[in-house]
Amino acid sequence: MEKTAQMGLLISRPAPAMVHRMDRKLRRIIIIILPILGLLALGTALYTLRAPVLLVADDEYTGLYGLRRSWAKQIGISVKMFRRFKVVRMADGAAPDVTAFAVNEAASRPYAALFPFSYERGARRYAEQSPGIPVGVLGGGARSRRPAEVPGEENGLVFIETDRAADLYRAGRCAALFALRDGGGILFFTGDGVTWNDKDAFLKGLRDQGFEDPPMFVDIGEEYTLSKTLSCVVMARAVENYLDNNPTVPAILFSWMDPGITPREIKVIFDDSPWALAAAAAKTLHQRGGVSPVPSEIVIPIGRIGDAGLRRDIKRVLKAKY
Repeated sequence: MEKTAQMGLLISRPAPAMVHRMDRKLRRIIIIILPILGLLALGTALYTLRAPVLLVADDEYTGLYGLRRSWAKQIGISVKMFRRFKVVRMADGAAPDVTAFAVNEAASRPYAALFPFSYERGARRYAEQSPGIPVGVLGGGARSRRPAEVPGEENGLVFIETDRAADLYRAGRCAALFALRDGGGILFFTGDGVTWNDKDAFLKGLRDQGFEDPPMFVDIGEEYTLSKTLSCVVMARAVENYLDNNPTVPAILFSWMDPGITPREIKVIFDDSPWALAAAAAKTLHQRGGVSPVPSEIVIPIGRIGDAGLRRDIKRVLKAKY
């Protein structure tokens, strides 16, 4: 009985050679994993220590853009820039002092502090209190200006415009594709902020895509009579009641609106929101030699363009240079 137990014990023990091989495999695994863990730890430390980008936003902006979408954008920009992207959420209509205080509390020395144009006064106050920190004011149709070129109380602010001409050139080429496919006309609801130069850029986009017929330009506030043969409508911003009455015409929209809540007739969206401009704007603030306008991000909502060939052509022209 004792002899049998001893034999069983001998059989259950791993052979020395097997133990040696297992040790070697374990050492190899450790040698491979340790550097990876070290790099991850170093990357995390560097990411945490790098100065963040700050963006001011309030409930109105976030509600229009979409809460989930804003969270996803924060993560995307953080990964893209390899630095934290923090949204400083303000109550609607917050006073300049309150805005400046909130931004300062979010980070004492940010990589850049970005403000929508409607928070220009808060941006000005923050720039006065935080010299040396790049401060950008996004959108609003303001002229792009370098701090050194702006005297007095505006010193320290950089106004970063949306590249409207490039956006409208691409919108023109996109609208032409819809019109050439269906043989109809194009209507463009303009409104505030759309200049003659912007219209020229749109017309150039139409011509470069092979569409020669003149489009109809209508101010958003004007009365208008729709042609029965429209193939595409371009809207500088959402036009009240238009989509309710004209549900079948493909439309191109300039808007911050969450694409998921737009009607199916909206085929292409030019997103010129602060979230869309933030990453490029933050880098622009650190560039030498002036400030360039930033183009909008372009969204084609999933499932809105059923024709695969048309969808492919639209994606191609939306990358065209102006």
